[in-house]
Amino acid sequence: MSGDRDPIHLHPLTARLFGFPRAIAHGVWRFARCVAEAEAEAGTGGQVSSVRTEFRAPVLLPATVTFGARTGPEGSVACQLRDGDGTRVHLTGELSPSSPAPSSAPPP
Repeated sequence: MSGDRDPIHLHPLTARLFGFPRAIAHGVWRFARCVAEAEAEAGTGGQVSSVRTEFRAPVLLPATVTFGARTGPEGSVACQLRDGDGTRVHLTGELSPSSPAPSSAPPP
């Protein structure tokens, strides 16, 4: 999925060497997908001033996950990635849109 050849993402046997029962989804890839979905939700057009995330739990593969987002004050978007049942939170994040650039045109 991400192209990362880290053994924890490739096979259950190599993932077990690092304490995981199965291969896990790449955390940064999960975060990037959440940012893309949050941007679409907020309609920022890619104009983002900051993003933050907290990785809460690995996603063991294969898996079904759900994404949820809500727009807050000033267009910020809070998001979560949960398991298919919606009970376990795997990732939380927040995306803040850039402030519009001040107009350089003189007032009418």
